[in-house]
Amino acid sequence: MPGMNEQNSVQQPLVEELVRLGWSYVPGKELDREHEQVFVESEVAAALARLNPDVTDEPARASEIVKKLRTLTFAVDDEGLVETNRDAAGWLRGLQPHKFVGADSFRPVRLIDFEDLSNNRFVVSDEVSYGSPGAKARFDIVLWVNGLPLVVGETKTAFKQKVSWLTAANEVVDHYEAKYAPFFTTNVFSFATEGRELMYGATGAPVEHWMTAGPAKEHPMLADVLEAARWLLAPGTVLKLLSSYTLFENPDDNSGVASLRKLIARYMQFDAVELMVARAHAGQSRRGLIYHTQGSGKTLAMVFAAGQLLQDPKLANPTIVLVADRIELVRNAWDQFRTTNMPRLLAPSTARELHDLLGQQDRRGLVFTTVHKFAGAAADLNTRSNIVVLVDEAHRTQEGNLGLTMRAALPNAVFFAFTGTPIAGLDRNTFATFGDTNDEKRTLHAYTSDQSIADGMTVPIHVDPRLVTFQLDKIAVDEAFEELKVAENLDDEQAEVLARRGSRVDVIFANPARIDAVCTDIIDHFYSTVDPLGEKAQVVVYDRAACVAYHARLTELLT
Repeated sequence: MPGMNEQNSVQQPLVEELVRLGWSYVPGKELDREHEQVFVESEVAAALARLNPDVTDEPARASEIVKKLRTLTFAVDDEGLVETNRDAAGWLRGLQPHKFVGADSFRPVRLIDFEDLSNNRFVVSDEVSYGSPGAKARFDIVLWVNGLPLVVGETKTAFKQKVSWLTAANEVVDHYEAKYAPFFTTNVFSFATEGRELMYGATGAPVEHWMTAGPAKEHPMLADVLEAARWLLAPGTVLKLLSSYTLFENPDDNSGVASLRKLIARYMQFDAVELMVARAHAGQSRRGLIYHTQGSGKTLAMVFAAGQLLQDPKLANPTIVLVADRIELVRNAWDQFRTTNMPRLLAPSTARELHDLLGQQDRRGLVFTTVHKFAGAAADLNTRSNIVVLVDEAHRTQEGNLGLTMRAALPNAVFFAFTGTPIAGLDRNTFATFGDTNDEKRTLHAYTSDQSIADGMTVPIHVDPRLVTFQLDKIAVDEAFEELKVAENLDDEQAEVLARRGSRVDVIFANPARIDAVCTDIIDHFYSTVDPLGEKAQVVVYDRAACVAYHARLTELLT
């Protein structure tokens, strides 16, 4: 298409949309900075004077902070990008104290006002150069808050078939972050678009971990990019992602060596947590169901929710209780919270310890427990209204007597339940137990498997029912049963009870001959059809006993 290029087909419309969102446009070449400088230092100094009384009284003090920020950018090569980015995040969030020359004490320094956004200066620039002569980068779009570059965007043309958002994202990760790392010291996230999809990733994240900035569309176009930008790139969202939806995780790999990585919320996690926090504030409805399909990051959503709720001044130092029905799930949740350095983690080892911790001690912070530890808990164990219970895998054991005991022990708590497989049966109904009647479909927030597959979060599942020929010799079974009836001297009623038990589905499924036939077919079908395609397979069985039996037979056949 003549005359259409990356700049006027994608970049310019996006910048215009950002201006409508509240960013002031300043071309990169007109910014008050040298190309070697990461920050617009005059803007940083002005913000320090607006937001800090110590600097308001003596504006020259701003240079002390600007110098420290500049020093951070010099440390990237030695300390690493993500490590330096974590240290910078402490400054950006106002968590870093400083004692100004001539001052009598340390005080937190504010670079950004997260409460009153009008106290900040939001600037969008295009074609921003950075580097020294002969080694310069030129970023397509940069979002500045008070002179600090918080977001970098790379755009590509929408009119080349072989060019996608992936091309742009690879350029950010492999070229810009690798060769111009100091510019990303204060980076919250970067984004990439080719005019059809808008993707974003945390600083230092590999491209395969970048995420959609909203629900994926079947036939995406520029209008969808602009719609996604209205959420992701709005000034309020950028600052919320910085203040409340970014974590730094130190997971232990197989060698036992920790490797720091930055995590940022996906759009469905952000939306769900925002709804949870709003409901916790409302004080009317005391429950909500979060239905997020398996594999979409429910545990991380719980981390973001707990982090916000713990620090929420409106909740006045709450207690967050994370409940699961298996020790393994509690341990997994504990590890996720621990590796992200979440404070005040408590894990009572016994039911009595849990009851004492919530009751007599009235402890605040994060409490991890199985639902079983509520057994025997007194009613009204703790009647505070600023207790929030996060229930993991809510479709299982939390609906029986243990769940009732838990609710009686914490009668005024707010209950948020997370599930990937809600149940709506006569005996158990996740929606009725945890959902609020005022919520659509009794669900506070939903993220379905179809949307997860469309977003690339999870892979599609193909269900392949297999017909395994297995026949019982009815005549022989009847003859054997009559012999057993005579040998055991059973009357007709006893024989009927035994016959009903023997014909149950679980008994038939547990038949060794049937297990052997099914396992043989599984192996033959997998190696002839599934494995050659490079795909995986999952076997679903009737119950735990069948799972053990199938595992044992499959192991025998494969060894």
